[in-house]
Amino acid sequence: MNASTKPSRQTAARRASGRRAIFDVAIAGGGLAGAALAVACAKAGLSVALVEPRAPDAGEGKAEGRQAGGPERVIALSRGSRDYLDELGAWAAIEREGVAPIREVHVLEPGLPPRVRMRERDAGVDALGYVAGNESILRALYAAMPDAVTLRSPARVEAVEPGEDAVRLTVRRLGRGGRPSRLSCRLLVAADGTESRVRAMCGIRGRGWDHNRFGIVASVRPRLPHQGVAWECFRPAGPLAFLPLDAARLSIVWTLPPRRAAEVMAMNDADFLRALEWDAGEAMARRLGGLLETGPRAAFPFEFRLAARLTAPRVALIGNAAHTLHPVAGQGLNLGLRDVAVLADALARARAAGRDVGAPIVLEEYSQRRWPDDVAVAAFTEGLNAVFANDLLPLKLARGAGLACMQALPPLKSWLMRRATGLAQAPALAARAGKGA
Repeated sequence: MNASTKPSRQTAARRASGRRAIFDVAIAGGGLAGAALAVACAKAGLSVALVEPRAPDAGEGKAEGRQAGGPERVIALSRGSRDYLDELGAWAAIEREGVAPIREVHVLEPGLPPRVRMRERDAGVDALGYVAGNESILRALYAAMPDAVTLRSPARVEAVEPGEDAVRLTVRRLGRGGRPSRLSCRLLVAADGTESRVRAMCGIRGRGWDHNRFGIVASVRPRLPHQGVAWECFRPAGPLAFLPLDAARLSIVWTLPPRRAAEVMAMNDADFLRALEWDAGEAMARRLGGLLETGPRAAFPFEFRLAARLTAPRVALIGNAAHTLHPVAGQGLNLGLRDVAVLADALARARAAGRDVGAPIVLEEYSQRRWPDDVAVAAFTEGLNAVFANDLLPLKLARGAGLACMQALPPLKSWLMRRATGLAQAPALAARAGKGA
């Protein structure tokens, strides 16, 4: 049974399942992080309710996993994230829909030679990472989701009432005539994105700022084969990334100020490609042999948000509800999957020991294991963006010397590669999806 048909059948089965008096875990938000947690918890034997505003099969039938007329939205998965998705039983389906391995990563500034070059063989892996479509990953997770998961969709959490022994939720079905219903759980997990309603209802503040930048995403076809090389070009306006999309195409994330982003979005395809080549620099254009064509494009605002804390009584945050990062280092979903792995592991061990999965000691363990990683990655991405978005000559010389030093010192470059591939965070992803089942 393939990933495009199984979600619909599972959806019908879950909707027809009997009502449970109280669930171990209720997850608000069935996007990538929420769906992954539902799979992991259900495989560990926990009873799970998943509340998601968008029907999980809404994207089925769309060519290449995108909305009609829109660009392909892709994610750069670290090797560690790929391995965890494999443990959840989703990777084979993602791979069937098409993934592009990243064989090398070049970090440069336009007009200068590559300062850092990371290769798969230097890290001792068969790929530094993988580029996959958002919708492909989501379909695969729903296909891997056990039928025991109770799905409420399309619906959203309208009210949260934490109690001493459970959280009581008001869930409203979306659409005409949608009526509210009640649901109780030992633990509520907020996986409902950057503007998390659940986080706000639980009184958890978010800290952060708007970067005053937009990312333009599109697919482009170069004249020369990309050979699995990903490029990160640092420019004063922000980074420009080229990621392998398939054998012939690259996916771009082009950071621009708002006014320039609006101008670029209004260009015809020929002018768009010329502007992109100019921003990438002459050396980049030579390596790719120029750009021949582009697919549909879209623009998205960049912002930084970090929740003041990861838990509240009987509530935990994961994914973008906990942290929304600048995409400069491609850490968003990779960080979210580490949230999922650690939380699922803590819950599975609590269940195996006969403990309440929403008890303070369980949530404290999750927070202590995740907070240092969340803060460190947030500081790294924001710092990297700040350093490379500054065109002052002393800073430009200093970062050039730093990158050259990193390229010349194998131990330092190895340290960077292990973190870029997710291998350094392997202990955080060590929770086996089926453990405790």
